This record gives sequence, C-alpha cells and structure tokens, in this order.
Amino acid sequence: MKTKYIFYIFILFAFSCKEKYISPVVSPKTGYLVVEGIVNSGAGNTNIVLSRTTPLDNLSVQYETGAQVIVEGEDNSTHALKEVTPGHYTVVSLNLNSTKKYRLNIATNDGKKYLSDFAAIQNNPAIDSLNWRIQDNGVQIFVNAHDPSNKAQYYQWEYDETWEIHSAYLSYLKYQIVKKTGGDIYSVVFSDSTRFSYDLGKYFCWRTEPSTQLLISSTATLSQDVVNVPLTYIPPSSWKLGVKYSINAKQYSLSKDGYEFLQRMKKNTEGTGSIFDAQPSELNGNIHCVSNPTEPVIGYVNICAVQEKRIFINSKEVPDWTYNPYCTQIEVPNNSDSIHIKAIDLLPTNYVKSNPMTGAIISFYAAPPDCVDCRLRGSNVKPAFWQ
Repeated sequence: MKTKYIFYIFILFAFSCKEKYISPVVSPKTGYLVVEGIVNSGAGNTNIVLSRTTPLDNLSVQYETGAQVIVEGEDNSTHALKEVTPGHYTVVSLNLNSTKKYRLNIATNDGKKYLSDFAAIQNNPAIDSLNWRIQDNGVQIFVNAHDPSNKAQYYQWEYDETWEIHSAYLSYLKYQIVKKTGGDIYSVVFSDSTRFSYDLGKYFCWRTEPSTQLLISSTATLSQDVVNVPLTYIPPSSWKLGVKYSINAKQYSLSKDGYEFLQRMKKNTEGTGSIFDAQPSELNGNIHCVSNPTEPVIGYVNICAVQEKRIFINSKEVPDWTYNPYCTQIEVPNNSDSIHIKAIDLLPTNYVKSNPMTGAIISFYAAPPDCVDCRLRGSNVKPAFWQ
C-alpha cells in the first residue's frame, strides 16, 4: 500500500466553518508507528514499510529505520526481513504453511516491541485477466477475478505502470567547450567522425510509476464471488501510450476486518473534502505496541499468496491515439555568442548548414533538453520484462 496514512482520533467538527478547529490529539514528537504491506504467503516477495505519522502540514514521509521485522508462525517458525532501503523491509519466498497462523514481530530502534495478531492465510484466487476498452477517448483498464469457492470476497489491488519513451529528436551533435579566462567558448561539433552516429541511450527510455489510490472491493453481498473492477484510466493523448505501455497488477485477499480497516482509511484520506463528507474515524488495526499498550499503531496485517498479471498495450492498438510532446527546435549559428544567447539552455540535435569544403558546421538545430535526452523523463535501462 503506497497510500500515506493520516491518523485521526475523536475529531469533533465545529458547526461554523469559520471557526478554527484545533485537534485534541497530542502526537509524540516521533509520531506513531505506521505499518504497511501484505505478508506474501507464497513464492514472491514480502515487502513491509515502516514509517511514522507526521503533522498534516508535513508532506514528507518519516521512515522507521534500523528495525527488526520478523514473520512469526504459531508453530514457532521465524522469517526475518532485511531492510533494503530506509524503512523498507523485504524477505523472499516465505512459502508459508496454509494450515498455520502468522503474525509480524517488530522491534524498533528505540527499544519498543510491536506485535500483530495471529492471522490465518486468506484464500486468494488467480487474476483471470486484465482487459481494456476505449472510454471517453481514453483507455480504461479493468481487473477480473473469481473464486468458485466463494471464500475470498474481500480484495485489494496495487499496480505498477511502465511505458516506453522516445525522444522527439535524435542528437548527432555535442557541445565543445574551451575554457578561457574571460569566459567559456562554445561551439558544436559532430558526436564522432562518421557524422551519422547518435546516442540511442538518449532516445529509448522507460518510466515506471506505482499506483497511489487505495483500490478495494468486496463481493460479500453478491451471490457469486466475481469481480470486474476499474483499475486505472489513461487520459486521452497521454504520453503513457505514446509508444508502448504495460501494467502489472497485484491482487491481495483480505480478511473481513482487514477490508473494513482499509475502508475506514479510504474514507479518512479520500472523503474529507467538505462538511458534508463522512468525518474521519479512528483507525484501529490488528497491530499493538507491547511495550506501551496505550500507544496507537496504524496498520493492519493481512496474509495471502499474492497474485500478479501483466499486459502490454501498443499505441498502434488504440484507434486514433495521438501523443504530442510539443517539442520544437530552432536554428542557431555555430558561434559562441549565438549559442550563449539562443541555445545555452538547449541541446543540439543536427546540423542545418555546413561548409562543403571543410565539413565544419555553420548552423545547427537545438531543442529543449527533455525533447532530446529521454533520461530526463525516465531510465534508459530496459526493464527485464519488456517485450
């Protein structure tokens, strides 16, 4: 879960919207512990994120580093997680016993201990498919799944989007800078002696972004455990489908209590825009501070085998999809004064005129850097899964 938790306790809303509200909540300077993630009982990674609550006017995340995080079984089995980046703890391939219950055991750097309740492994059916259709000139993507046993009923999804980026212009040129006491002297030369070589590492890139919305759904009131849920929407002419796009969805099965916890969190974080919205409620999870039982802990530990599915969409598959990067290039005389005046913040692309006798560049085209070097908008390392 990438959504940042916001913690409220006993919030009272004043009748007059002009009256300043002062929260009675007195949070410690270090904040309360926030636990995010799903224990993957199967072969994939288990990723747990630890952080601290912060004031509402603080948009940065305060990660909890140096903690010991262990998945414990009621059979006394233990699986330690490793901190891979600040506050992010990971272990690979737990392959837990489906007949046993498990919990998280967390010891923080300040000497406090936290335990989640023992929880059973939830049945999580496979994702049947990811499909898409044109909607309002954009692309709506759906996730589909079903559980013939009617046991799952409570679901959550996350996803990663990856798309290919091509620079608007290839660059055959580079700046040549001569250091002088009175100021640097600029000129443009060919990237190499062939005059036809360009750097593909600046032309082909990929960008990956995780989901940020809390996506949950329940079939508890339906006669069949079947879900067809909108996953994400790609707006018309978005750069995500400028060349090629891929989405990888992860599906989690939740307990009823875990689902209701996320429902409350969703209302707290997404539904407090006006006085007519449901007011924030207390987020009581299944994680407790053993060292100080009165200390609130934010989070709910669910356990299931995570299901994944990936699809690709080529821009050519989408009728009339047009992406315009709005890039333009200008002609610049190849002398230092002109470069300083017209192109000091641009990158050269190709020559316009050259001396037929010497081959020296007389003028060249230049464009904004993000129109020439795709690394400013993504990574030129091709993802291993890319097709």
